[in-house]
Amino acid sequence: MELLDAYQSKTKAQAEAQHEREVQKLEQKASLRRAHLEQKIEEELASLQKERTEKIKHLFERQERELETFDMESARLGFGSLASFDFPKEDDR
Repeated sequence: MELLDAYQSKTKAQAEAQHEREVQKLEQKASLRRAHLEQKIEEELASLQKERTEKIKHLFERQERELETFDMESARLGFGSLASFDFPKEDDR
């Protein structure tokens, strides 16, 4: 009976040790995977921010070109600068 108890205790201790090693291995694997995913997320966010910045830059450039074209076309059609006209202010009306 003592031998059986000793054997069961030894087997239980080995099983618990094996279980603990597996838990640690899985935690380490999960930690590495999480770190990898966080790095990937940060890279994606940086990429999206860069893309957003580029789009905004292109939109501003397009707006500038369209304003220049509008100004040139307005001048060609004889419209001067509206700032030179003396328009009555809202309070004067």
